[in-house]
Amino acid sequence: MLWRVGEVHLPRVADVFYDANRMLGGNATGSTRQAFRPNEAAYPGSSFLTSSVGAAWEELCVEMQLMMEQIGTTVLDTGRGVMNAAHAFEEADQANANLLNDYLRDPANHNAEDPLANPPASWATDYPGMPYGSWDTTPADQQR
Repeated sequence: MLWRVGEVHLPRVADVFYDANRMLGGNATGSTRQAFRPNEAAYPGSSFLTSSVGAAWEELCVEMQLMMEQIGTTVLDTGRGVMNAAHAFEEADQANANLLNDYLRDPANHNAEDPLANPPASWATDYPGMPYGSWDTTPADQQR
């Protein structure tokens, strides 16, 4: 689940912001940035090449582009953080599993022959009063 969030979902979210960045930059089809070109006439028939609206729009687009790029990068960084957390969890889980296995392998800590100290098996019904219930076979027996 964490892999899917860090490697699939968050990069897709970041792509939305990077796409918005490209649209604001005028690199995408149908970009609204072309609406107020600063090097064109301010209005039809005008001798002024740059309008105040065009300059303000250009400034706004640049600021929004920066914002979209920063948000996209933050989302990707979050994905890397999720993956780092997933790897740390996996390492800690494996280390704890190894400790438990080492403990169970030591005869001083665990008697593998004691049915009360082991998970239920097909022979569990041979011991009346066991809290496990009754099993005729184990899943391993059923596969044979």
